[in-house]
Amino acid sequence: MLQRSLWLETRRHPRLILLLGSLELFLALGVAWAGAGWQSPVGYAPRRAAGVELHVITVDLNDPRVVVSPSVAIGGVGKAESFSHAVKRLRPKAAVNGTFFSKRTLRPIGDIVIGGKLAYFGGMGTALAFAADGVDFIRLPKSRRVDWTGYQAALAAGPLLVWDGFAKPAPGGEGFGDPHVFARAAPRTAVGVTKENRLLLVTTVRGSSLGKLAQAMRDLGAVYAVNLDGGSSTAMWYDGRMIRSARRELTNFLCVYVKPTPARAKPARPPRGLDWRAGHQKEPPAPVIGFRAAGARVWAELPRQWGPEQTIEIRSDSPLPEQYTVSVQLDRRSICVLGALPAEVKVRIEGAPRPKHKLWIGLLDADGKAVGSAYRIFHVAGSPSP
Repeated sequence: MLQRSLWLETRRHPRLILLLGSLELFLALGVAWAGAGWQSPVGYAPRRAAGVELHVITVDLNDPRVVVSPSVAIGGVGKAESFSHAVKRLRPKAAVNGTFFSKRTLRPIGDIVIGGKLAYFGGMGTALAFAADGVDFIRLPKSRRVDWTGYQAALAAGPLLVWDGFAKPAPGGEGFGDPHVFARAAPRTAVGVTKENRLLLVTTVRGSSLGKLAQAMRDLGAVYAVNLDGGSSTAMWYDGRMIRSARRELTNFLCVYVKPTPARAKPARPPRGLDWRAGHQKEPPAPVIGFRAAGARVWAELPRQWGPEQTIEIRSDSPLPEQYTVSVQLDRRSICVLGALPAEVKVRIEGAPRPKHKLWIGLLDADGKAVGSAYRIFHVAGSPSP
């Protein structure tokens, strides 16, 4: 009877045909979207674990539309930005504050990798790192550079909270010495991952000790977890809602995006815990020499194995003072003099084979006097052993 009535009405009102057709298409697309898994892979809920009240954002890393990446404040490393302004600018689905940073220099303490490139070298902590096939938690060697090839994003923080399913807030060997980090009770932020590839972004409602936070992350199901910045930096954003606002400007953030199309072709593998510290990593980190002088830190990342010719890059964390230059010497022979950094330098080994060579980098003042320097003795593959 209802069908006959609709048929009669559509004969009297042809526009009704178009309306009903559009409604049918809309309902069909809705069913298709639901069947294809178009529900959000990011969710939020208040939780309580190990006696600690928490704000918890859960991210399904198995969903190929999910992209997780750190970001730095507008203006780059060494600048600060309010959390509210950052999320409006970056437009993530969810976000929390990032790693610790110096209040004086505004520089982070840990490595930051964005878009497959090292945006900042911090040289301490444990890193949350995203490869094309899954997520890793990586224990890093202190004050040494590592090769981030194969990772699209990484953020190093600490101390470590959970490792291989065991709660263990272990600052030893990570380089943390600020007593504020180990305060008995303070607002905190943490990030972890479950064995089912659920990323957990967590902030405490009130103050918590590191030990309690570690137990809470484990009870939430995290097999790996690391502490992020806390105190006045504690911040969380979810789906247009400010869950917790930072009480200071921040230098870096950890953001979650949901792309309209898949960002990954293959299913994510289970999370891994990797140890790249001395004696643990399969491949040693690239050697770095450097020094600090005249208000600037100058350093160069060197090849793991030297050949007859290679290119090294010399960098600094701030512009060189006026009329200052950087001199590069090989076996006491000048290779080049640089007036600005960063710069690439070709190092050619010439002459008869020698058992060892010396590369020297120095910062010279306006009178040509070295005010800071560093050197490395190395052996060239195929030359007589030293």
